[in-house]
Amino acid sequence: MFNSKTFVFSLILLPCTCFATVGGPQNIEVLGYESKEQKVYLLKHYLDGRGRLPQLYYYQFKNTQQPAKLIQVNSLYINSKTKKIDYDQDSRQFDKEIAKIKKRLNPLAPLPKSSIKIQVLKKTTSKEKSWYDPKEYIPKYTYTYQLSSKSLKSQIHQAIDYRHGLSISQAYKIPRQQKILAVVKYLGIPYETGYSIEDPVLLNAKK
Repeated sequence: MFNSKTFVFSLILLPCTCFATVGGPQNIEVLGYESKEQKVYLLKHYLDGRGRLPQLYYYQFKNTQQPAKLIQVNSLYINSKTKKIDYDQDSRQFDKEIAKIKKRLNPLAPLPKSSIKIQVLKKTTSKEKSWYDPKEYIPKYTYTYQLSSKSLKSQIHQAIDYRHGLSISQAYKIPRQQKILAVVKYLGIPYETGYSIEDPVLLNAKK
C-alpha cells in the first residue's frame, strides 16, 4: 500500500544534483563598432544559475579625454513597473534593444591572439578557504598586468586567478582608431569545478 509519508521522506533523502550547479563562466561578446559615435559595444554574459541579463558596455572615442574607460549602460535594464534596474526581468524587450544596436554596428577585424603580449608587473600568491570545505584552502593568485602590441599598450589592470595564468582569448583592431580591443581570460571563479572570467582591455598608442 502506498505510504505518502514514506514517499515524501524518500524524496528529501535524494541527492539534489539538479540544484548543484550555481556557478558559471563570465564571457565577453564583442558586438561591433559604431562609426558615427565612434563607440565599441560589448556584452558580458553571466552564464550561471541565476540567468541574469547580460551587461552592456561601450568604449567612447569621440570627444572624450578618457578613451580607455569602459562605460556601463543602465538604461536598458529599467523595469517598466518598478522604474528600477532589474537584471532578472524578461529578456524579450532587452533582446529587441540589443538587436537595434547591432544593426548600426560594423564588425571588428580579429587579430592573432599571439600579437598581444601580457606583461605581469606583480604577482601575489595567497590562500583562501575553499567553497567545498572551510577547513581546506586553495591557492589564490593576484596579478597586476599590462598588455602591449607593437606601438600600443593598455593601462595597468588587475585580476584574481585560481589556476596560475592569464591568457588572451580575443583581439580586435578598432576601425579608424590607433587602438586594439583585447580580452583577457583567467579562472576567476573557484566554485565547483572552477569557471573562467573574461575582461575587456583597451590598448592605446604609447606615449
